[in-house]
Amino acid sequence: MRGGLVVAGLGLMAYAVYGAAGDPETDAWGQLAFLAAVVVAHDLFFAPIVILLGFVLGWTLPAPARAPVRVAGLISVALTLMALPFVLGFGRTPDLPSALPLNYTRGLLVFLGVVWGVALLWAVAALLGARWRSRG
Repeated sequence: MRGGLVVAGLGLMAYAVYGAAGDPETDAWGQLAFLAAVVVAHDLFFAPIVILLGFVLGWTLPAPARAPVRVAGLISVALTLMALPFVLGFGRTPDLPSALPLNYTRGLLVFLGVVWGVALLWAVAALLGARWRSRG
């Protein structure tokens, strides 16, 4: 299964490079600079913070609650990174009110609330299940 996912991912990346290379309006140096910035930001900022938070949470939380909190944290970061351009209003212009017409901050907060609500239910269920099994 993993081999098929690797092949599919490589195929999609090759298609993207082919499409970008064939587009005369594509700024190849800009694309490479963006890719380098993303890699550097990931390696110097995102990965160390995730590792540190995972370590701290793993050290402070009870074992059954660790997985829900870690999963909710990673989903929260991914959601926030995806929604950030919309929340900040990049692309919004006063002469085109239909561009970005929604309240994206509220939408992000609702999604984060759902994610953390599910994580809370999962953690409570895991803690209760661990207590039930220990009484057993």
